[in-house]
Amino acid sequence: MKKTEICLHCNDDYTPTRRGVQKFCSKSCKSRYWYLKQNYTKEVAIDTIENKVVNSIAKVDKMSLAGVGNAAAGAAVVEVVKTVFTAQDNKPATKKDIQELKTLITGRYLPVNNAAKDAFGRSPFYDVETGNVVFR
Repeated sequence: MKKTEICLHCNDDYTPTRRGVQKFCSKSCKSRYWYLKQNYTKEVAIDTIENKVVNSIAKVDKMSLAGVGNAAAGAAVVEVVKTVFTAQDNKPATKKDIQELKTLITGRYLPVNNAAKDAFGRSPFYDVETGNVVFR
């Protein structure tokens, strides 16, 4: 006469095929039991009629203050490293840079950088209104 056992996972009756070592009715119940036993948050709804597990698990990610602090510190370090290692020529223009360009362009005289100074040591400038080079 074969003895019936109760499955540890689904609580069904089953007749074991291996003497004394079988605790689950099937391999799927065994693997599901192991999976639920791990460090996952269990959201289990139990059907009261058959006493079976209906819904299973969902992994829940938790937010901690240390994690938020680490993320903020990492972002700050990246910004500092980016500003330190970026060459001045490759940095984006600031509001001050644009205002300096505007005052330079709106002025009447623009400096000429590729021409030499005259005999009196005066620098060449381009006169926007007349279109001539003037030494000042």
